[in-house]
Amino acid sequence: MLKEYKKDRIILLTTHYMDEADILADRIGILTAGRLSCLGTSMFLKKKYGVGYNLTAIKKTTANNQLVMPYFKSHMGAECKKLSEIQSEMTIQIPHEYSGNFKQFFATFDK
Repeated sequence: MLKEYKKDRIILLTTHYMDEADILADRIGILTAGRLSCLGTSMFLKKKYGVGYNLTAIKKTTANNQLVMPYFKSHMGAECKKLSEIQSEMTIQIPHEYSGNFKQFFATFDK
């Protein structure tokens, strides 16, 4: 609804959730101690201040998987790191500089 409503209008939205701002905003301003500390598009802020991409994979079992991280590091890049592995869910952080590998990686990862 907001995306449709914003045509020919300026909407000021406040949120604590960057995912929400990423989807809804054309530009994002970040306040620190009540002062504007940065302003830019979502992509600009992610490149300047972001740590990369978070991939969440659903496993078939709840057991810890010892094969996924070596696979990621060899096929995506050595700086990938596991953020969490809880029950049947594993979250992996992928640095921005590896985004060029996504197309080839995801083509084979699902197999």
